[in-house]
Amino acid sequence: MFEDFRMINIRKTAFAPLYLVIMFFSPGMVEGQTNSIRLLVAASKTDLLNEPVRAIIEIPEQFLQVPVDEISVNVKEEGKDGKGAPGQLLPTENRDGGQSELWWIITEAKAGVSSSWIATLSHRETDDRSRFRWKDAPADHLDLLFDGRKVIRYMYAYDDSSPERLHETYKPFHHVFDTDGENLLTKGPGGLYTHHRGIFIGWNKLRFGGKQYDLWHMKETSQRHERFLQEKAGPVLARSESLIRWSQKDDVPIIEENRTTTVFRQPDPTVVLLEFQTKLKAVSGPVFLDGDPEHAGFQFRAHNDVSMGSERAKNRDQAGYEEIKARYLFHNEAVDPRQETDLPWVSMTFGLNNRHYTVQHMNHPQNPESTVHSAYRDYGRFGAFFKKRIEMGDTLTLRYRIWIVEGEVPKRSEMDAKYSAFSNGPEITVLQQIF
Repeated sequence: MFEDFRMINIRKTAFAPLYLVIMFFSPGMVEGQTNSIRLLVAASKTDLLNEPVRAIIEIPEQFLQVPVDEISVNVKEEGKDGKGAPGQLLPTENRDGGQSELWWIITEAKAGVSSSWIATLSHRETDDRSRFRWKDAPADHLDLLFDGRKVIRYMYAYDDSSPERLHETYKPFHHVFDTDGENLLTKGPGGLYTHHRGIFIGWNKLRFGGKQYDLWHMKETSQRHERFLQEKAGPVLARSESLIRWSQKDDVPIIEENRTTTVFRQPDPTVVLLEFQTKLKAVSGPVFLDGDPEHAGFQFRAHNDVSMGSERAKNRDQAGYEEIKARYLFHNEAVDPRQETDLPWVSMTFGLNNRHYTVQHMNHPQNPESTVHSAYRDYGRFGAFFKKRIEMGDTLTLRYRIWIVEGEVPKRSEMDAKYSAFSNGPEITVLQQIF
C-alpha cells in the first residue's frame, strides 16, 4: 500500500499519546480528495476512548500564508462510514518553516490494533457553533464556552484597593461549570477554608532569600496575573496561556509562572478534560518549594456546598452523608496515600445539586519524584505535593490532567487507560513523501 513512500526525516516528540506516521500524497492518490494527509496510527498499549492526539505536520504550499484559524480540517478513519471528525491546527514555533500541530479526537481504538486516517484541509467557510470560544470580562475573569455553554472560568482579577477585595483576588485559579454551564462544581473565596479555590497551585513554606513565604494562604504574598500570552480556540480544543508573578509583600518577584490550560472536546458524560501545564522560573534567586500535602502543590477543591451538605447530612442521617461526602479511589485497592508516594492518579467522587461527579487527578511521571497525595478529606479537596529546589534562572515544568465525569463512577480500568494515554503514549514518527 505504501510502496511509493520513503522516509526522509524522523522527528520524535515527548508529548505523544500515539505513534502517528504521516504521509503526504498528491491529489490523485485518493479519488475526490485534495490537500490531504494520510496518518497511520500504530497500535496503542491500552484501549482509547475519546482521546486527544497530536501530530506535527507540514502545511501544503497553498495554505502556507493562511492563518491556521482559517483552515478547516476533517479527519476520517479509512474504511469507516460517516463524515469523520473535526481536526484543528495550532501554530508551532516553526510556523515560518511550514509546520503546524494537527489535533483531533480518536473516539475509540482497541489496544494492539493500528488504524489509518485521512486528514483533509480546506478553507474555513462557515462559523460553526460547535467550537470553543473565549469570552473575556476584562480585569476579572475569562470564560471558555462550547456551543454557547460555559465550561471553565479563569479567575485572574487582582485588586488591592481594600483588604476584603485583596483577599478575594490574591491568587488566580480556575472554576469548572457543570454540564448545564450554569452551576459551578468548584469553590471560590469564603466558605470552609477560604484559601481553597477551584483548581490552583501553591506552596505554604516557600523559601527564598533566607526567609519563608506562604504562597498558599497568601500571607503578605500574592500570585498576580500579569498578562495573557495566547488564547486559541477551535472545534477540538481551547488553550489559554498566562504569565503570573509570585511575589512577596514588597512586590519583589520570587517566581515567574507561565501557566497553560488546555480543554479538549468531549462527549457526555464527561464534564471537562483539562490539561494543566505550568512552568515555574526562579527569577530573583534560588527557591525551595516546601510545605505539606494539605497546604501545597497542585490541588482541586469541590464546591463549598459539598462540605456544607456533608456536615448537614452527617448530623441528620448516615445514608445522606454517604451520598454527599467526597470519597476516593486509587489505582489499586491497597493504596494508603498517607504512606505511599508517586501515585499515578487519584479520583474523588462527590454529590452536588442532586448529581454525582468523579474527578480524576493525573500526575505526569516527569513531575518531581516523591510526590505525596492528600486524598482523604470528605469535604472535597485533594491534590499532589512535592518538595523541590529551583536554582536561579532555572524553570521547573509540571504537567497534570483533570478529568471530570458526571453520573456513574468510571471503572478503575478506564481510569488506568486515561492515565496511560496521558503519560505513557508512544513517540511520534513522521514520514514524508518526496514530491
